[in-house]
Amino acid sequence: MTASTASPSQPAWLAALQARLTPAPVSGRATDGRLYGGLALLAVVCAALTLLYPSTPTYDPWAWIVWGREIVHFDLTTTGGPSWKPLTVIFTTLFAPFGDIAPDLWLVVGRAGAFMAVFLAFRLAWRLTGGSIPARVIAGVIAAMALFISSQFIRNMTLGNSEGLLVAFTLWAIERHLDGKYRQAFALGFLSALLRPEIWPFLGLYGLWLLLIDRDRRTLVLVVTCGVLIPVLWLLPEYWGSGNFWRAADRAQQPSPNSPAFADFPFWQVIKNTWPLMLTPVKAAAAFALVVAGWQWFKHRRDLVVIAVFGLAVLWICEIALMTQAGFSGNPRYIILGTTLIAVIGGVGFGRAVDIASALVVRVARGGKNANWLAIGTGVVACVVLLAATYHWAGPRFRSFGNLDRALRYQAQLRIDLDKSLGKVGGGEYFAQCGQMATGTYQVPMVAWYVHRHTNEVGLEPGEHGSVVASRSTGAAPWAPAGDTFPWGYTKLIEQRTTHLYSTCPAKPGSVAAEAAG
Repeated sequence: MTASTASPSQPAWLAALQARLTPAPVSGRATDGRLYGGLALLAVVCAALTLLYPSTPTYDPWAWIVWGREIVHFDLTTTGGPSWKPLTVIFTTLFAPFGDIAPDLWLVVGRAGAFMAVFLAFRLAWRLTGGSIPARVIAGVIAAMALFISSQFIRNMTLGNSEGLLVAFTLWAIERHLDGKYRQAFALGFLSALLRPEIWPFLGLYGLWLLLIDRDRRTLVLVVTCGVLIPVLWLLPEYWGSGNFWRAADRAQQPSPNSPAFADFPFWQVIKNTWPLMLTPVKAAAAFALVVAGWQWFKHRRDLVVIAVFGLAVLWICEIALMTQAGFSGNPRYIILGTTLIAVIGGVGFGRAVDIASALVVRVARGGKNANWLAIGTGVVACVVLLAATYHWAGPRFRSFGNLDRALRYQAQLRIDLDKSLGKVGGGEYFAQCGQMATGTYQVPMVAWYVHRHTNEVGLEPGEHGSVVASRSTGAAPWAPAGDTFPWGYTKLIEQRTTHLYSTCPAKPGSVAAEAAG
């Protein structure tokens, strides 16, 4: 049974409720699923090509990569790392048997999610705008551009964070919902729920709605199975790795010093931090699209989807703010799903402005045989004008990519220098055999990966005997741990631009460092 077909055995009240809850189709027919498959394949290809650029994961992804290797060896330890995310570790567990290339395989997945998010932002804005081709094009370009240049999007996605996947799966779920493929939409929402727990309330409500409108046995099995798997995949591995079902929640309530959780009113601080993440023209266009959609709904019962997507964005941002008020970290990257949805609606606003301009010009010109060409020409001119008008706000963000490039190359150099340095002293496992391992705060999981230790076995302070990876987390940061604080007996074995190796033990006989010292 399809989601829009009532069963003859249904009570009258349920059939009536189903009719009210089932949305009218947004377009004449559902999108061919192969389109999304093609976009996903293109996203993976683009992500793989980015490995030609110097690349490295950041703190959280390195921990997921370490945990994937530990699961393969049935030796999971999650203490001393970030919060657990089931879907990310499913991927890194699959990649663990590939050894040294496992980190790069994860980067392909994380970056593919970011590319897919940009593609689907374009696609959803195009779809919701309707109207002329120029209007749809400007809507899609604005939505994709607003996401692409949003604060920290490129940095976070290049370094392998999971928010790109979260946005991609959520936008994909909205697309499939609009196509009338409700079970597929729910399954995609389930994948999002394995990345952030804030998705759970939305998915739960959607699951209840789906059960009300579709009494097919397959729907019941899907909703119940996913409902069981979510707590199982979030809690049981944490209990295995730490002995605490709630370690992920406990870890999330240990925010960094600059977190809005420490503000006098954390909820309002998150809202204030969110406001500048979106370009001013995009926010204004989103407000315009909302007004137009409200009028269309009032007059013709149309455009409810635009209002609903904007409402989802506001609810998401408010949920993050409420959780920050409750003591969670409120990291700006958690907001990105909400700002992406607003970017989509902003794109719709730009598109509607193009169509309105075209209609006004045609009306003033009194139509005629050239009305279609006049409308298209006006639309193209309006596209160019609107894009040019955003440059004042978008230009500085594009120009900031030079500094971002230098920062990302430096982060990649940290990984390169560590790998080379360990190779020169006889390898990571040999280096770690000397005793206690220590490194800087932000390098713990990366060092743990290269020396084959658990993250909780890599500390921040050198022991009486042991080895140290001293590095500078950014080009302007101090060395950590600082060499002048080491106990007596440590010798500098290797000195690289970003990384120094110290140990109370000599380098492995026959290694480059041992021969240089000899």
